[in-house]
Amino acid sequence: MSSDDAILQKFGKNFTKGSVLFKDGELTKEMYVIHSGKVKITKQIQDTEKTLVVLGPGEFFGEMATLLDRPRSATAEVVEDSLLIVMEPQTFANMISSNIDIALKIIKKLASRILEADEKIGTLMLRDNMSRIVHVLMRVAETSGIKDGNCIKVNITPKELANEVDIDVHVVRDLVERLSKVNIITFEEKAINIKGINKLKFLDFLELEKGSGKI
Repeated sequence: MSSDDAILQKFGKNFTKGSVLFKDGELTKEMYVIHSGKVKITKQIQDTEKTLVVLGPGEFFGEMATLLDRPRSATAEVVEDSLLIVMEPQTFANMISSNIDIALKIIKKLASRILEADEKIGTLMLRDNMSRIVHVLMRVAETSGIKDGNCIKVNITPKELANEVDIDVHVVRDLVERLSKVNIITFEEKAINIKGINKLKFLDFLELEKGSGKI
């Protein structure tokens, strides 16, 4: 039996869709690793529940409460039947102190989350809604876009885009429709096809230059 199988056998737990693992403000301390399934991380902001991220296999969460001994900063809900590795603080500490590979993976992941947070802050500093949408589409196209003929396909829905740029989904749909009318993009139910990547790059460049005060 491999070490991964042993960890899964010892700490793996099944959770059904709709299970709430922890709520914002709770004092629970477990850390979770997703073996299969998906988990949604949300936060209540005034009267609106915001989806911060939806995590899939290989992702971990809950580590801040475990490492810093602080209350939960968000709510975690299982959005499809999932198998999760659940670790108490002492188990987690023992694991990273005895396995350098695991420790390095966690450090790299935390560093990537900091970079993602910096990117999001930069996006939210842009002055108008269209600028934010164009900037995020360019970033997603560059990092995870799939070349499809003359198009670049990005697997993001208007709702996910709305969460990313912190704009009402109805506004996002209207702005995406405008980009479609000028033949820069087309959109499907769960993806956006960027037809005019150079036009989108130029729009992004113009908005960034405006934001810096250069033009």
